[in-house]
Amino acid sequence: MTTATDEPIVSNMKGKIMTTENTVRAEVPTPFQIAEEFVKEHSINDVVEHLVDDYNTIENLKDRLQRESNSRDLLRSQLRDKMNIVEEFLKSHIGESDSASVDELKELAEQLDIELTKEVEITFTIEVTATATVPLEFDVDNFDDSDFDIDIKYNGDFPDVECDDIDWTLNDYEADEK
Repeated sequence: MTTATDEPIVSNMKGKIMTTENTVRAEVPTPFQIAEEFVKEHSINDVVEHLVDDYNTIENLKDRLQRESNSRDLLRSQLRDKMNIVEEFLKSHIGESDSASVDELKELAEQLDIELTKEVEITFTIEVTATATVPLEFDVDNFDDSDFDIDIKYNGDFPDVECDDIDWTLNDYEADEK
């Protein structure tokens, strides 16, 4: 059985551990309290020497952290470059391989989270005839090509086809009253 005591079991500049009948309590001093205690117990020369040592340690740690950060950035860049090479290899060789190796290449791409897609440019020639209901006082000569929007969406058999960066130009329009 433990006895309750207010006397510290362990005590030093870094804190005290106290025990009561069923609990253990730790008192941890603040950094300011630690510094204050250190200054009281040491000469000014010792304090200055300690501060210079701490400053040098911090500067060394900052330098080391920067070197490690630069090294990580370089490794990331090298890994990204290698992944780009693998991605290009997979994309270029899938069309040239037999079906068994295509499946293996696709599996490899999936394991590496590489999307096997390519970009194609599609040009549409579209003629649109529309009927617009306008107020009686509307002058059809007021239509401007910026008054119209065209929306193009893919509705084919491949669900993963996305049409991005759609650029269209209205070359000419004609508006006549009926």
